[in-house]
Formats: sequence, structure tokens, C-alpha cells
Amino acid sequence: MLRIDSTPVSAATTSDPFDVYALPTDGLADRLTALFGESVARSAASARFTGKPGSRFAFAQSVRGGEGLRQVLLLGAGPGLKAAESLQKVAFDGARTAIELGVAELRLHVGDAIPEPTPEALSFLAQGLELGTYRYATYLSGERSRPASLEAATIIGLDADPEAISRGQKIAAAIARARDLVNGPPALVTPTYLAETATAIAKAHPTVVATVLEREDCERLGMGCFLAVARGSAEPPKFIDLHYRPASKAKGKICLIGKGVTFDSGGLSLKPSAGMFGMKMDMAGAAAVLGALEGAASLELPWEIHAIVAAAENMPGRDAYRLGDVLRASNGKTVEIDNTDAEGRLTLADALTYAGGLEPDFIIDLATLTGACIIALGPHIAGVMGHDDGLVDAWLAASTRAGESMWRLPLPEALKEQLKSPIADMRNTGDRPGGAITAGLFLSEFTEGQRWIHVDIAGPGMVKKPYGVTDEGGSGFGVATILELLRGDIANS
Repeated sequence: MLRIDSTPVSAATTSDPFDVYALPTDGLADRLTALFGESVARSAASARFTGKPGSRFAFAQSVRGGEGLRQVLLLGAGPGLKAAESLQKVAFDGARTAIELGVAELRLHVGDAIPEPTPEALSFLAQGLELGTYRYATYLSGERSRPASLEAATIIGLDADPEAISRGQKIAAAIARARDLVNGPPALVTPTYLAETATAIAKAHPTVVATVLEREDCERLGMGCFLAVARGSAEPPKFIDLHYRPASKAKGKICLIGKGVTFDSGGLSLKPSAGMFGMKMDMAGAAAVLGALEGAASLELPWEIHAIVAAAENMPGRDAYRLGDVLRASNGKTVEIDNTDAEGRLTLADALTYAGGLEPDFIIDLATLTGACIIALGPHIAGVMGHDDGLVDAWLAASTRAGESMWRLPLPEALKEQLKSPIADMRNTGDRPGGAITAGLFLSEFTEGQRWIHVDIAGPGMVKKPYGVTDEGGSGFGVATILELLRGDIANS
């Protein structure tokens, strides 16, 4: 991790660090003149540095009586840095530029840009700095394999608060854990690898216990839907229950469920090559809940948490499940298969039933479930579904505070008509229109009596083009919202 500290006032330094200034649009020319002199102010204006988000201007300035130069980057802060995503982004951009320049020390000046200097703002800045150093370099060689040069950062303009900084760095570490799992190649990140990761998390935290159910255990529990998905693969399925119990009295118990299909070929409903590439990321929900539970243990959050993953590959092997098959879930309901590429909801069905048996206060599942959700909301916004208005509202409020974009979708009972089967309790898919919603309605059949919400992260969980503080690949989306939600008392929301 970076060495990060904060101070309200810039202090003299014996080195020549890289200085990044976040500057708002209001009074920009006067601020530039006061900070750097008229010549820099004129140059910035000529380069069309406006102070708007995304605008930037870099220059070198003499220091120590002309004996050296310091590198300076100006970043636009718009009307001011208030939202989590804007705080994270300015820190992220500063860290990335420092790494590109090969410098070891960064000073981030934010005093002019933050109207409300709170501990939360400091935490988001620390999180952005740490995420700026992230990359998945396991398979890189040569120059690209070298670690980032950046070692230390000082946030200038906010009071010292080591606890806030530590919180931001721990959240970033949890996100990085999830990103590593999603970015790993599918030959590495198998169901067995996810189970080994859960076991490693438990070994590192005395408040965490890992339970891994093998195929025979799942058979005894009647998990017919989950096991059917796994049948076509040579990789054995693993059902993971990673359990965190806080040292002090818990506010309540929650279950986090993540879709854990480590590679999705589509099964016998085989995807084309273009659609199959990137399907190593179909376990982004599993990565998110495992990373979030590790973050909760590091932060010592006051909730008892189960992170549950039904991990499997969906492959077209000789024992693959077929279109027309009827499967029986662990709650006794039967499902006729009309598309083997709608496998995630089948694994989640048995995971939801298992979670209900733990009698939690509420259940949240995260899944890269449907392309239909991307069509509806675009690549950066998750769809949220559930009948519990209080829980949905609390979740959406937490996502806003955490800087992760989500939007509520309805669950109209009338659309369940699309899931009717003449020979089973239901089919596993409905019509193409409303596909994200019918997937949510399917899942709701396995949540009877539970407070539950479903989060479809098909867009933001698997990133094709960099945006915000996320590179191409795994984003760790959902981790920050989970950890933000669990900071408060939401049992009766």
C-alpha cells in the first residue's frame, strides 16, 4: 500500500515531489495567479484549462531559488469536489500521472476544491490514490512488469486523520481483491481457485471461517439447478460459504450472494466467439462479495456476514444439461430449461435457498446476469430490483455515497406469465423484452419470506472501456456500496 498522510497546510520539503492541484472553476484565474504567477495563469488559459472536470494542464516550475524544477499538474474540479466519484477521480488521475512520470512522491493539493473538508472526503481521496496504483500484472514481463514507482502521497488541505485514510485504503484493497479475481484467466480462476481464495481470506482473519461444500454435499442438499450447470465441465463445482462474525455483538445477520460462473461458454446454447470472450468475468458478483467480506473483516464492521458463492463452469461437455431438461431446485421447485446460457439464475436459485435457511435479516445478490440490463441502463449502471422498498432505498443511498451508479427497475408480477411452463413450475427464461426483469422475477421465486434485493452488474462489473477509476476488465463494482451500507444501522430500513 501507499504511505498516505494528510495535512491542512503545505509544508516545506527537502525533495522535489510531484505536485497535483485540484482547482474549481470559480475564481480560477485569480487562484492560478496567486499560486503560480501571471505567466502560468496566462499559459493555462491559452491551453484552455477551464477548471471543469476532465480539464488538465501540466508544467514545470523553478524551486529553491532557481536551483531545480518541480513538476506540476492542474486538474479541473468543476464547482468543487463533493461527490465520492469526483474525489476518487482527481486522486486517481494524480496517482496515474505520477506513475507515468516515474516519481516516488506525490503531493495532492485539494484545499481550494473541497467545500466540505470531512473525514469521508479524505477517505475517498485515499481510496482514489490507492486505486490509481492498481494493475493486474501477473502475466506481464519486461518493463511492463515493474512495480509502480509511486510510494508515498500527502493530501494537502485536509486535517490529519489516519483512521479516515486507513478506511479508504482498506476499501481500495477489498476492491483490488475483487479485481484480481475477475482479471485472472479462466484456467487459473476456477471454482477450486475461488474456494482456495475464500480459505486464504479466512486464514488471514480470525473472525472469518470458510466452509466449502463439494459436489456430494450439494447433492445431499438437493441443489439440482446448481449442479446441472456444473455437469458439462471437468472442473468440479464448489459451494462456498465465507462467514464473518464480528468480535463485538452484531447488529444483525446478512447474506451476500455472488454469481460464481468462472467461465460461461453458454453450454449447449453455445455463445459465438465474440460473445464468449470476456466470459471469465462472469464471476464478478462472486469476486465482489468475497472482496467485500474481506473488507468488512478488515474494517471490523458490526454485522455478521455470509458471502455465498455457488461456483461452477458452464461448458458443453458430454454430460452437459440440455434444453428441455427439468431440474429440481433445493426448495423443491422445478425448472424447465429453454436456454442453457441462462445458467447464472440457476446457480443463484440454490444459493438463495441456502441463504434463506440461515435466517438472515436480509439477502443481497450481485450477478452479471443479463445483457438486457446493459441494453436498458448502459455499461456503467447496475440495475436494482426488489419488493422491499426500505432495503432498496438504503442500498441506493449507499451506492450514491460510495460513488457507484445504480438504478431501480420494477418487478411487475404480470411478467411472471413469461416464465410459465406446461410441464414444470417455471421456465428459466422469459421473452427477450424485459429480460433483466424476468430474470429478477425468476430469482424472487427462491426468496420467499426474505428481505431481498437483486443487483444486476452485467455492465459495470465487466468493463470494456476504461472510465472513472476503473480500467478495462474487472472493476470490483459493488464492493464499495456493500461496505458503505454496512457502516450504518439498516436492519429496520
